[in-house]
Amino acid sequence: MLDALFFRLLEAAERIRREERGDGLVNWVVLAVGLSAAAAALVVMLKPAILTGGQKMVDFISGSG
Repeated sequence: MLDALFFRLLEAAERIRREERGDGLVNWVVLAVGLSAAAAALVVMLKPAILTGGQKMVDFISGSG
């Protein structure tokens, strides 16, 4: 009887361990998608400033600014 209880408890622990790994993977995927969306939004918002600053640097380096 104790053996059956022990093996049932061991099986439940292994199932929980496997399920947590899947949940962790889902969490990482959600985090990666969220960060990439935030980075894309930031680039869209700052695009004019990036273009202007880049052009000023090119003009400065080339000596035409």
